[in-house]
Amino acid sequence: MSTGLDMYLRGAEEAGLLGRFAGSPYVAGSYEEPVRGELQYLVTYVDPDLAASCAWWAELPGIARTADPATRAVVARVPSDHRPPTPWHRYLTYLSYDGAAAVPAEAGDHAPALPEVVPAGPEHEGLIVAWLGVALSNAALCHGAEDARPREDVLKSLLDHPGRASFVVLLDGAPAGHATVFCDERDDVTGEPIAELFDVLVEAPPADRRRATMALVSAVARHAGARRLPLIGNVVHTLTGEVDPGERVVAALRSQGWRPDHVMWWLALDEPAGVAGASAHREDTGR
Repeated sequence: MSTGLDMYLRGAEEAGLLGRFAGSPYVAGSYEEPVRGELQYLVTYVDPDLAASCAWWAELPGIARTADPATRAVVARVPSDHRPPTPWHRYLTYLSYDGAAAVPAEAGDHAPALPEVVPAGPEHEGLIVAWLGVALSNAALCHGAEDARPREDVLKSLLDHPGRASFVVLLDGAPAGHATVFCDERDDVTGEPIAELFDVLVEAPPADRRRATMALVSAVARHAGARRLPLIGNVVHTLTGEVDPGERVVAALRSQGWRPDHVMWWLALDEPAGVAGASAHREDTGR
C-alpha cells in the first residue's frame, strides 16, 4: 500500500522536483518568499540518511546555485531530531500538541480558573485583523524584512481562509487576545490532515497572558479534537542577532504539551559554503 510519502515523492518526480544525492531522495525547487521577496531554494523533503550526512549539507548550497544562480538562500525541512551544521539557522519550528503531556502552570487546588474563551463573532473581526497583522509583522521582522507591514489583501485572505476558526479570550469581560486555527490543512509531505494553529496573541501582563494563552490553546485543541485532527503550530525564529528568542519559546512550549515535529532551516548563500559540512548531527528532542 502506498503511503502519503510515496505519493508525495511520485508527484515530485512527475513535477521535476525530485533529486537524489548518493542514492537518497530529496525534493526541492525555487520559491519566492512573499514577505521579503527573497528567492529561495526550498527543500521540502530530505531523506533521513541525507539529514545525517555531512557531505549532503556541504553540497547543498552548490546544488541550489546550480538550480538557479539567482537564489539568495536555501530553506530545508528537516526532522526535529536532526540538526544541520553551522552556519545554518533555525527558520521555523513546527510542533504538535498533546494536552495530556502538559505540565500544569500552578499546582494545588487553589490555582485560579482559566479565563473565558468564546468563538469569535463579527464584532471581533476588526480586532482579529489587527492581531493577525501584528503576528505577520513580527514574523517578517524576525526574518529581516525591511517593510514588515502586511498587505490588506493578505490579511483578508486569512479571514476568508476555508476552515478558519478564531477564538477570543476575555479578561475582565473585554477581548484581550485571540487564537486562529485552520482546519482544512494537510501536511505538505505526508498528506496527513491537520489543524494548523496559525496564531495566538494575548495583550495582557505576563501572568494574565500565560493563563489566557493556555485557555486559548485548550479551546483550539478541543476544536481540533472534535474533528479528529492533530493540532500543529509553529514558532518563528530570528535570523539576525546573537540571541534567538524563538529558542526560549520552543522550550516553554515543550513544558506545555507541545512536541517538536520538524524544523525549517535557513542558510544565506552569501555565507561560506565550505563551512556547511562541518558537523551535521542528531539532536535529542525528547520525542
